[in-house]
Amino acid sequence: MEWNQKHWRRSVEEFPEFLEPLVSGMGRSERREGATLYVQGLLIPGERKSIEPMAARLGTDSQKLQQFIADSPWDDQTIWRTIRQEVVPVLEPLTAWIVDETGWLKQGKHSVGVAHQYCGAVGKRANCQVSVGVAVTDGEIAAPVAGQLYLPKSWTDDPARCVAAGVPPGITFQTKPEIALALIGQVLNDGVTPAPVLGDEAYGISAEFRRGLREYGCEYFLNAGSDVSAWTKPVQTRKAKKYWGPAPSQPPSRSLSVLSRTITDQQWHPVAWRTADGGKRTTRIGWLPVYVLGDLNEQTGDWPQTWLVVDWPAGHENPYHLYLASLKVPPTAKRCVQLSRGRFAIEQFFQRDKTDLGFDHYEGRSWRGFHHHLVLSCVAYLFVLLILLRSKKNFRCDVGSGTASDSAVVDTVHRMLSILQNKIQPEIL
Repeated sequence: MEWNQKHWRRSVEEFPEFLEPLVSGMGRSERREGATLYVQGLLIPGERKSIEPMAARLGTDSQKLQQFIADSPWDDQTIWRTIRQEVVPVLEPLTAWIVDETGWLKQGKHSVGVAHQYCGAVGKRANCQVSVGVAVTDGEIAAPVAGQLYLPKSWTDDPARCVAAGVPPGITFQTKPEIALALIGQVLNDGVTPAPVLGDEAYGISAEFRRGLREYGCEYFLNAGSDVSAWTKPVQTRKAKKYWGPAPSQPPSRSLSVLSRTITDQQWHPVAWRTADGGKRTTRIGWLPVYVLGDLNEQTGDWPQTWLVVDWPAGHENPYHLYLASLKVPPTAKRCVQLSRGRFAIEQFFQRDKTDLGFDHYEGRSWRGFHHHLVLSCVAYLFVLLILLRSKKNFRCDVGSGTASDSAVVDTVHRMLSILQNKIQPEIL
């Protein structure tokens, strides 16, 4: 669904009921009012969703909006927890959790986390910011449930720079898989129903990330690098000094790429599915039990068996994708093809949040301001998602279906309705 002014006008009366439970834990009324204003500013169509253009559309003082988002000491985690507890149940049953990162170009060097690094938006290294996020999906749509800015070492190795940007003292360098694992821990702690974790190769090649997921008791289905080393049969191990490793008498490991070519004709399962545009796609799915070198616990000698899952369309010279999977029951072709396609739902979220809701328009420089903007842009997206779901047949949702009673929310929305109805500043609405 394309989000435009017509959709906003039709749905604005539902907005207070939706927003009230999400901002109820923010404390003081001026914070709840600020959140209402800010999310409305993201939802009202306009070319730019930075502070000054939004304030102009909202008919409010830009300094007030700036102080709320950049300086006010409300906790973004309060809203994230409410999202996980109030909104996620709408999407159940969940088919997967998705971890991914998104980047956007950024000028200068003072905005928190900005660095010359890989930026997926342009497909190469560039001056940008990058955040890591977790979303849940029902197989069709993805809802964000956690997120955090990635701080490169050029930042964490420069304490003065971090202090200037308001980075909390306890924040140290974490890889993207480490950030994702910590976020998953937060989501689990808030009681979100577990589902297989999906992620691209950046997460699939991380032995520490895979181990952390197993320790959480999570299933996973992760893209894997072709050069990851593994065996297809249990490997005899021995302890040398302090650490466990494969015994020298064992046959050498082989790469996942090589192992994928040992799948026999009888082990391939043809599958077909319909794409979003109604087209038909086909491929073959095969799998092997594997013992990945990186999964060996050098401290205990524990070595779990996982699965190499291969997506290889008939007639193609090379596999389309290789996956490492830890599943509670053996793979089936149907489940594997569903999980292998499930990760792309998060791309819809990233695209909508950037295209229509100003996720990458924030111009502030501080850690606090960025994370305030991050969670509120996700709230705006969730409202759009809710409107889309309510337009579907036989969909019932209790989120935001009552009557809002918080005057900080209700009065702020009514003032905005007055502005819209009186057509104030129509050229920027």
